Amino acid sequence: MKSFRNLLILLLLAGIFVIAGCGAGSESSDSDADSDTESSDGDTLKIGAVLPMTGDSSVFGEKFKAAYTIAIEEINENGGVDGKQLELVIEDSQEKPQVGKTATEKLVNDDSILALTGGRSSGVTLTEAQVADENSVPYLIDHGTSDLATMEGYEYVFRFNPTAGMYTTALQDYFQENPPTSIAHIIPDDAFGEAIYDYGMKEFVDNSDVTYEMFKFNSGELDFKPIMEKVKDMDPQIVMMTAANDNDATQIIKAAQESSLEPEMFIGTGGGHSIQGFADQAGDLTETVLTAGPWHGDKSDPQWQEYFDKFTETQGHEPGEHEVEGYSAIYILADAFERAETLDRDGVKEALKETDMDTIFGPIKFEDFDGYTNQNRGMTEIAQWIDGKMVTVYPEEYAEAEIVPFEGWD
Repeated sequence: MKSFRNLLILLLLAGIFVIAGCGAGSESSDSDADSDTESSDGDTLKIGAVLPMTGDSSVFGEKFKAAYTIAIEEINENGGVDGKQLELVIEDSQEKPQVGKTATEKLVNDDSILALTGGRSSGVTLTEAQVADENSVPYLIDHGTSDLATMEGYEYVFRFNPTAGMYTTALQDYFQENPPTSIAHIIPDDAFGEAIYDYGMKEFVDNSDVTYEMFKFNSGELDFKPIMEKVKDMDPQIVMMTAANDNDATQIIKAAQESSLEPEMFIGTGGGHSIQGFADQAGDLTETVLTAGPWHGDKSDPQWQEYFDKFTETQGHEPGEHEVEGYSAIYILADAFERAETLDRDGVKEALKETDMDTIFGPIKFEDFDGYTNQNRGMTEIAQWIDGKMVTVYPEEYAEAEIVPFEGWD
């Protein structure tokens, strides 16, 4: 009888330990017990994003966060992905490559995260791409433009937005139809500026009769007058302007006005010339300034208009390039999650390779071409600032209005 009672006590104690062990596991949101079969926990599919949430570029981080959030809420409200809810995990890059590296490492070491997006700047994007590929985590680039990110042969890195070298594709088509005689190009002495020329404008310049001269500056330049005087001496037909941020874009156009520089056209190359901050800071000086960069989508499409209305209502301002990219990124990843044969990182990577879909940002299909790997042939356009808003003016099939010529400073 005693031996039976002792055995019963031992069995009860063992049961208590088993129950306690199960309880501890259910309380931990970071449990990786199922990491061998699925990368996300239970009924949640996690997406990691590296964004500048603090520092001088935090405004861009907020733009992407808002766009991601709207897309995730829409998808979750419609049943998620096969019944699983999407969840966003953000790590702050401060727009610094080394900080971005640490942020990416934190995300890839979280087994519950299926895929990455974000990056924003080219420097952080290149770092995030390297870390993601080394750790076999699919990374969808939605804005970083350095051509090198999809020219390193990375297996796990995908990009749907045009590279910096592709930004001027529509502009070059326009120049083929309307050949310029002379171009002065005010361009930053950095990776963005190099990519705009080396992978974009160089081929056009080398194969045309245009007189082309480059005028380099350092980002953050406070006095552009000396450069403008040199540009004015050239008396160019076209003034091209490349700036990675709205501050540089504003200083350039202010200096152009102060120097009474009056070409037939001022043309930016995306970046700082394509965001609302440029119009907010430079005011009337932006009127008729053109900018060549990523296509912002077919604005006559009901889906585009629905997103436009929702974003404007909830955020208090219209969506621009960043917000359209961020929104589309979530839908591209959700599509890959839904098609993946196995809901793990390798399964998502294989599904991304087979992506063939339309988004409000345009058609998405990842291909290998001209030295690029897993790169979408992103569409580009020329837009023009009219009454404080960007209006698509080229290609003609998507144009909302005709190009308004620059008529001099008032």
